[in-house]
Amino acid sequence: MNKKQIIAVIISTAIVTAGLSIAFYFIFSNNEDDIEPVFKGGTLTQDETWSGAIFVFDHILVPQNVTLTILPGTKVYFNPSRDYKNLNKLSLHVMGGKLNATGTANAPIWFTPDSETPINGDWQGIEFANSNDSVIKYAIVEYGVIGIMLQQSTVEISHTIVRWVNAEGIYCERSSPVIEYCLLYQNGYHEISLEQFNPNVTVRNNIFAGGHVPFIVFDSNVTLTGNYFYNYNNSDQPAISVAGDANATVIGNRFEGFNNDTAIMNLTDSCILTQSNNDFGDGFIPIPQLDYEDLKMTDLGYTPGDPEDQYMYIYPTNDTTRRIVKRIGEGFGFGWSLAYANGYIWKLGTGDLIRIDPITEANKTYSVNTTEILGPRGLCYDGEYFWVNDHSRKKVVKFKVNETDVEYYGSFDVPNPIVGMSSGMTTDGTYLYMVSLGGKILYELNKDGSVNQQANITGFAAEGDIAWNGTHFFSTDGSNLVIWTKNGTIEGKVYEVADGGYAYSWDGTYLWGIYKTCEIWNDAKIFQIEIKDTSQIEF
Repeated sequence: MNKKQIIAVIISTAIVTAGLSIAFYFIFSNNEDDIEPVFKGGTLTQDETWSGAIFVFDHILVPQNVTLTILPGTKVYFNPSRDYKNLNKLSLHVMGGKLNATGTANAPIWFTPDSETPINGDWQGIEFANSNDSVIKYAIVEYGVIGIMLQQSTVEISHTIVRWVNAEGIYCERSSPVIEYCLLYQNGYHEISLEQFNPNVTVRNNIFAGGHVPFIVFDSNVTLTGNYFYNYNNSDQPAISVAGDANATVIGNRFEGFNNDTAIMNLTDSCILTQSNNDFGDGFIPIPQLDYEDLKMTDLGYTPGDPEDQYMYIYPTNDTTRRIVKRIGEGFGFGWSLAYANGYIWKLGTGDLIRIDPITEANKTYSVNTTEILGPRGLCYDGEYFWVNDHSRKKVVKFKVNETDVEYYGSFDVPNPIVGMSSGMTTDGTYLYMVSLGGKILYELNKDGSVNQQANITGFAAEGDIAWNGTHFFSTDGSNLVIWTKNGTIEGKVYEVADGGYAYSWDGTYLWGIYKTCEIWNDAKIFQIEIKDTSQIEF
């Protein structure tokens, strides 16, 4: 069955004197199935059941005590977003609520862009936060920034195809999903990534059918059984990477095209890897039998990150709000933590700290003890000490750097150590600043970890890194760089410079940022940004 043809023209007229907005919808449909289109957007206020053709024009939020049920054969179309000045990557966000998306082998549920020529990154993806007992079964998830993302959730993901997304097909933090009988292929980074202390994950009887990097587990407990890995180009890369404080049991899986010695890799001394009875080409482990077809309405024709990738990862150098002054850091890869200190850019990752001269790009790498700092997600410098938000261990760590080594000076728990904090950290020299998980509360901390005061953040969620420039904070709302105050109020915006901004720091004149661009690319991911006009974008 071909995708339904719909042209929707939305004309909005604002009547200022009445304080009222009226929207007129003119819909012209060539609908061979006579299915009336349904338009959806916003927060659900009660249980809903979807069927037929659903056109999503705004973010869908499923809050606590609300269940969204999607019936077999439903096609959920998300309005695509490709203009960097008007980015609005739509998502289905299950925040505390419940999703029951159960199709059948012959009538799967589709999550896809509303485009005749879709590309990777056209919409955001399906996201779960604090959701238990949700189900995605017999579904197709395609063309997102991410496929399915879990944070502190318990979800059954089974009999589902995830393909053609910019980053991970399935990404989990602090969650306990069961992932089984899925077909995963041609995603931009990992097919499955488990990070940040997932307590009990089961991955069984799935087919990993090609792409860049099949699977990684970091600081999590996982059992992998009966999975089939094939059609990956680099035989020397691992199919399964085990890192951090992970505990992985890998039994009875089948690998084709991988080196026996590197197919399953233990990357750190602190992790535990148990493996047995895996098949590295002998054929004694059967391939999982999937009872559904690999259905397609369109075909991307490449794996995101390939040279022919059509997605705009890097935006125009100059516009009326900001300018890219320069890019540095080619070969250093992506990172979550960045600070400007003593004339250098400092990039902190798991196991290493890189000092970069922003003019010459001369650099030096320091070893970082992962028993002291495991998951850095935010770095700042107060003039004497570095401070890092260890997102993995939910602590703030204090350290110095001498000519040869990193010296550690203790740590303290983040303000909410049970659930943790958002990524990011900054300082004004006197206080440290962190943001709550969810990005709605700013904490001002004394340097002993006690809370001096806090403020509600209004108008957006500051879920990523934050930087202080002496008068304001900078952070991203996913579409723009936001300039805001210590009382949580937005005072301006500028357009982002690239896709995936994750860490920021101010050097006194310019803002520096680390951007994913495409995560597998080895390009220069550290941007120096001139802020020109913060008043042009509406907020």
